[in-house]
Amino acid sequence: MLHAGAAWSAPVSTPDVFADAIASVQVEAARAAGWQSQTPPATGWTPVTLPDIWTTRWPRFDGVVWYRVTWNQASTAAPVAVALDYLNMAGAIYLNGVLLRRDPNLVEPLSRMWNTPWYRVISARELQTGENKLLIRVSGLAAYQPGIGPVTIGAPQVVWPIYRQAKLIRHDLQLFSLAVTTTLGCFFLALWSMRRKETAYGWFGLMSLMWLGWAVNEIVTTPWPFASNDVWEAVDAAMFHAYCVLFSMFVLRFCERRAPRVERVLWLSVAIAFVAPAVLPQALLPTLRIVLIPLSALVFFASCFVFLWVSATSRRTDHRILSVCIVIFIAAGIHDLLTAFSVLHDNHYYTAFTSQFLMVGMALVLAWHFVANVRRIEHFNDELKDRVEAARVDLAGTLQRQHELEVVNARLGERLSLAHDLHDGLGGTLVGSIAMLEHAPNSLAPERLLSILKELRDDLRVIIDTASSHQLGEHALIELIAPLRHRMTRLFESRGIDCEWHVAGLEHVGLTAAQNLDVLRVLQESLTNVLKHSAATQVRIDLRHADGSLVLAIVDNGVGFDPASADASRGAGMRSMQTRAARLGGALSVRSSDGRTELMLNVDLRAGRSN
Repeated sequence: MLHAGAAWSAPVSTPDVFADAIASVQVEAARAAGWQSQTPPATGWTPVTLPDIWTTRWPRFDGVVWYRVTWNQASTAAPVAVALDYLNMAGAIYLNGVLLRRDPNLVEPLSRMWNTPWYRVISARELQTGENKLLIRVSGLAAYQPGIGPVTIGAPQVVWPIYRQAKLIRHDLQLFSLAVTTTLGCFFLALWSMRRKETAYGWFGLMSLMWLGWAVNEIVTTPWPFASNDVWEAVDAAMFHAYCVLFSMFVLRFCERRAPRVERVLWLSVAIAFVAPAVLPQALLPTLRIVLIPLSALVFFASCFVFLWVSATSRRTDHRILSVCIVIFIAAGIHDLLTAFSVLHDNHYYTAFTSQFLMVGMALVLAWHFVANVRRIEHFNDELKDRVEAARVDLAGTLQRQHELEVVNARLGERLSLAHDLHDGLGGTLVGSIAMLEHAPNSLAPERLLSILKELRDDLRVIIDTASSHQLGEHALIELIAPLRHRMTRLFESRGIDCEWHVAGLEHVGLTAAQNLDVLRVLQESLTNVLKHSAATQVRIDLRHADGSLVLAIVDNGVGFDPASADASRGAGMRSMQTRAARLGGALSVRSSDGRTELMLNVDLRAGRSN
């Protein structure tokens, strides 16, 4: 059994202050006949020196051994204190035939009291003048170093500090070690869960928790949940092996190395180590433990030497810090391994304490990495902030230039729109009036001249109203069509052209003033072209709203033209109509042949609403 605690008190001692009271001290041991032994044997007593491991005297003996500590008490006037560093694995203590202490279970599954120091102040009525006998019954298993530790007898003020020191080392520091290990393991596992790329954090966390599973052997007092100590020790050895493999994984990832084949072999050995206690006969479990512990130590030491080699070649400060911790732990591990297999006749184990140097050292190195990463991130954030500020300044300048260009483009667009409106509106009216004057220059009445001027005024008013209003449906399309229809009909009739209008559904058309004007100008420009160029005798205007679409169709029986010709496509009127149709989101098409020309504008009003 690997023990990670040490008793620092000397073998059975008689302090100087009791030199006169205690004349002599003798320690003897004898084997009992069976596990149920309740009284010490009458014969077979052998002198021993404490601490004692009885397998050096009786190899492979599993059972009960009685220890007898005898001393002479010259006086019972003052109390005497007795301290026992440990007994392995369970036992009972009697003084002069009176039971002082008994562990819960003295047969398998044995109580595990080997790290529980005992202290008792013996009153004057419990002592005898002359010879006193302290009998210690120990139940143990040969595979786990059965026996007892040092016994100290003396004044309470002398024995108590010795007991407290033993309890501190064997029990209290073990609890502290487990608390530190648990805290570090949980912390770095949580850190790894948030930074999955930092795999060394995860392996360190798992390694720490596996150390917890193994080191809890130092303080538990029962083999529960297993049926015997053999099974408990085999599982404990498997956990130690898993800890060593996890340490190897941590070293590889910390050094940014991978060894896929070696890793597969190590994980296979871990699986075998945990399965074996469940399938092997109980008689072979101590052998399994004897095989696993050296194998695990070999894996651990090999990983340590690999890290020392990497750190020596890398010359990194964090590697050197961790190397010092590893060297200390290697020395402690070699000592404890030799002690566990009785190569060294010692009962002091140091790995449980030096492991904390290693754990804390690894945690500090990982924390060093974490802080370094945080500082790099902060530096990157500062650089990013500066770059973002520079980009913001550049973007602000670009947006300012873009705004200036948009303002210029908006002004140009307004001028172009105004030019189109003047061309399509006032220009069309002027063309019609000029055509009327040319046709009948001498018959134009003053009233007609006044009407022409009013038409020009109305056209100008429409342009002004449109430029100053963009609200949806401020002027219904049918309200704008009516005066244009009246005016153009009179112009066509004055030229002897039959004009036929079909208008339907415009009451439900909701367009902005600008859109209304675009429709109006397309209609006006197309009728002006018929008047100027077609030489037609009939023209039909069809304007309707149906199924979410606004359709304008103008058909005449004039001479026609080639819509694909360069002159037709480059004319200001055609370009203006195409621009207005695009602005409306509609399609403008012209088909012409000898004796028929058809212009059609189709606007999907539903698409306009969805946008």
